[in-house]
Order: sequence, then C-alpha cells, then structure tokens
Amino acid sequence: MTVHDTPLDRSAATVSRRPAARIVLRRLIQGPIVLLTVSAAVFWLVQVVPGDPGRVALGQYATNEQVAQWNSDNGIDGPVAGRYLRWLGRFVTGDWGVSATYDEPVRTLIAQRLPNSIFLGVYAFVLTALFGIAIGLYQGFRAGRRGDRALTISLVSLSSTPEFAVGTVLLLILSVFLGWFPVHAAIPDHASIPARLTATTVPALTLAAASVGYVARMVRAGTLETLRSPFYRTAVLKGLAPRRIITAHVLRNSLIPSVAVLGGQVAYLVGGSAVVETLFSYPGAGLAIVEATQDKDLILLEGLIMVTAAASLLVLLITDLIYITLDPRIDLTQEQRS
Repeated sequence: MTVHDTPLDRSAATVSRRPAARIVLRRLIQGPIVLLTVSAAVFWLVQVVPGDPGRVALGQYATNEQVAQWNSDNGIDGPVAGRYLRWLGRFVTGDWGVSATYDEPVRTLIAQRLPNSIFLGVYAFVLTALFGIAIGLYQGFRAGRRGDRALTISLVSLSSTPEFAVGTVLLLILSVFLGWFPVHAAIPDHASIPARLTATTVPALTLAAASVGYVARMVRAGTLETLRSPFYRTAVLKGLAPRRIITAHVLRNSLIPSVAVLGGQVAYLVGGSAVVETLFSYPGAGLAIVEATQDKDLILLEGLIMVTAAASLLVLLITDLIYITLDPRIDLTQEQRS
C-alpha cells in the first residue's frame, strides 16, 4: 500500500473504481465462507459446555423422556455433524428456530437485542472518533513536549486496562458518587433518544476507553507525517488560513492511516461488547450471547453469532471503501496479494 505525500487530484478518483469493485466482489465471495466457518466452529465448541438444552428449556422436574423428545423436536439430538447440517438448512431458509431460554423465536429476540447493541456501538464509535482524533492532532502538533508524553503514557495505560475495571471505576465516579448517570443501563422499549443517550453514556465511555489510544496514536503519526511533508510547508508559505490547512491537509491526510483502525474498532464495538453489556446489564446482543452460552441455548447463540459476524464483515467492507475514497490511489487489492 502506498500513500503519496502530494495533494489528491480528481483524475485519481477514476482509478479507484476498479479496486473498489474488486474489493466488493472479493468480500461477497469471502463473506459466506467466513460465516460458514464461524458457525461450524461455534456449533462444535458449544458441545463442550456442560448442560442439556432440553433440560434448560423444560426445567429440573421434567422427565428424561420429555427432555429427549424436546431435543428431538428441536433438532439437537444425534451426531454433531448431522445436527449442524439440519440447523444450517433451516437457517438459510429463514427458519432460525426458537430459543430454549426465552421460548421465543430467535429472529424476534435478535430484532429486539441487536438494535440496542448497534446504538451502543455507534455511540461509543462517535466518542472514540471525537476524542481519538482531537487528542491525536494535539499530540501531533506538540510532539515531544510534556503534554504529548503525558498523554501517550495515559492512553497506553488506559488501553491496557481491562474493560470491567474501567467500567467499574467510571460507574463508581459518574453514577454512584456524582449521580450524573443511572447505575443500570436498562432502557425502556420506547425510550427517547436523550433517555437512551443518558442510559448508555457510561457503557459507551467504557467501550471507547479501550479504543481511543489506538486511534490517537494513528492520528498522531499521520499528523507528524503531514507536518513534515513538502505540500504542508508550501501551504504555510502561501499564507493559507490555519483552519483551512488543518482541515484540507493535516486532518484528511492524518485520517488515512486511521481509517483501518476505526473500522476495526467499529466491528469490535458492534459485535464484541459482551463484557460491557454484562457489567451494566445492558439489553444488547452481547449480553444475550453470554446468557445463551451459559444456558447452552445453541439455537439462539448460533443466530446471534451469525448476525453479529455478518455485521462485522459489512463494517469492514465499508471501511475499505472509505479508505479508497480518502485516497483513490490506494489499492487494497495490491496490498492483499503482497
């Protein structure tokens, strides 16, 4: 991958169309293979978790015959390979099954939980982008000074701290001591946007805390590279306004190496927030995955994993397209072959 230090020209936009089409085609081919691999791995790994799904669904007072009949009716008896193929056949035809834990259709549960996780992930991403870009620009313009070194140490320490520890500290400070936000992040079904933002601010800050350091370091590196480039010095010598120099040159070029990091963080924020959702009792897909794993609710777990994995793949595709849009001369297909 090559990023030139000269300003972008309009003619390069046409060059990016073919790489973009190849990337979309490659993702469309790779996506089903990845989803199939993930679903098979999860289906097999769940078998080592102690517990009987039929017993979980019917309770401790059900007879062994009733449990066996329930397992047979739901297609979770017999060899693992046969069960997986039966589940996969139903899944691809739109029959996602019924959750053993909630006794509700899996599609209904996912439709209820996934939007909450997406809302939390988008909120955390906005905080990550705002704080990460602002801090990275500040560090880039003050590289080597005390403020830059102090922020670097602080961000590395924050990124190394487990999420449950960061969440606990934020919960104690912002919710218990100061009382600015609710302790539990449970939200009503028809809550307004301000109410949702209030309830999810502490979980979103916890998710963002792990990602801000990575984004800030990438923006700092991009800013330093831009400040040392010939076209930046030329813009300064021409007497361009500082705001225009920052927005048109520094910010855009410093964001190019940061887009991949941001895209990876979005995929993580949407699909990997199980720890945070469990800590704050947030009714999202991450908490549902934890509960389905504990209860060995294989049908619900597989549905959640497939949907979140598909969402992550979609985010990565969008990231690649944005990457090319920022600098049309970047050819990701060339990078993947190397």
